[in-house]
Amino acid sequence: WELTSLDLKAYEGNYSAYKVQKENEIKSITKEYDNQQMRIQHLKQVISDRKSWYSSAHKAAGTNDFYRSKAKKHAKVLKAKERQLERIEQARVDKPQKPVSPAFEIINKSIIGKKFPLFLVQGENLFKSFGERQIFQDISFNIKRQDKIALIGGNGVGKTTLLKIICGLDKEFSGIIKINPSVKVGYFAQELDNLNNEATILDDVLAEGSTVEEARLLLAGLLFRGDDVFKKIANLSMGEKGRVAFAKLILSGANMLVLDESTNYMDIMSKEKIEEVLEEFRGSIIFVSHDRYFIRRLAKRVFTIEDKKLYCLEGDYQYYLAKRKKQRNKKEVGMEYGILSDNIKRLELELAFLSGKLNEASDEEEKEKLDDRFLMVAKELNKNRELLLKYRK
Repeated sequence: WELTSLDLKAYEGNYSAYKVQKENEIKSITKEYDNQQMRIQHLKQVISDRKSWYSSAHKAAGTNDFYRSKAKKHAKVLKAKERQLERIEQARVDKPQKPVSPAFEIINKSIIGKKFPLFLVQGENLFKSFGERQIFQDISFNIKRQDKIALIGGNGVGKTTLLKIICGLDKEFSGIIKINPSVKVGYFAQELDNLNNEATILDDVLAEGSTVEEARLLLAGLLFRGDDVFKKIANLSMGEKGRVAFAKLILSGANMLVLDESTNYMDIMSKEKIEEVLEEFRGSIIFVSHDRYFIRRLAKRVFTIEDKKLYCLEGDYQYYLAKRKKQRNKKEVGMEYGILSDNIKRLELELAFLSGKLNEASDEEEKEKLDDRFLMVAKELNKNRELLLKYRK
């Protein structure tokens, strides 16, 4: 039996069978939810396009009675699409909520029941150089409670350096770093230098001060089960060592995690387990990763280092990608400004010509062809005007 805030549900079999059924159920509902969201977004785009085309074509037609009558039919189609969208939204499938793992309280032991200020870390006007080589200049940022920040940028731009400054491991910089006294930082380094190669997995994890029960529960969630916990660190693969280092980090009492390529060397299943733990972590996280799926799943904000500057975006990875695409589009539009202006003039003349032809046409088949051409030209004109408007902005 599973008791939630909404209902009580029975599952066949033992706990292992329940977990399989529950996982399949969540996958099925998630797929249905994703498909519905795609249909909703598609309909919204169709409705938006039709409104835009209708408005442009209607105005361009002037007093042409034939086209205005066709526009009314177009408006009916638009209304039908709006009703279809309304029906889908009324039968909306809620996004499934993942059940809390048994290790949730262990993962958040240092956070549950405590109050934290809004701003945990603030960096002001930071400059960093290695000799004559300047890494970044005059950068400022903040890390808030429960932030999950992806720090991205090309190789050698200073991502690891900035993480070390936040952790207090690099003090050779100018500017100000303010860290609230309530913050305890846990740092995951690429080198995995917090491991004791002579110890077993369990003993090394217990060195962080947890109980055996807590350690084994968390390690089981990270794929170390049964006698696996008695393996020596020295005999582990790099991926396994990464999972042990991560377990130690979680049990260290840190309420802010600073992660530098934490999923390097790990297979897909190991990465998924790390992601699950980080999703349940209620503290703040700032991380560097080249894994786009990892960034997409975890990040709620994005910091990017470019041209020695830090840009802080108040949106997730999808927002970052959309913003970059918009910037590229704007640049392309700027390069083609003259072409767009010429296109608009040409299309406006063609619309005027078609409008006159529609007034003169007596054959219904000819009117239909002219009407179709008018709609296509109006759509193209509207597209060019929108691109030009983006350029001007």
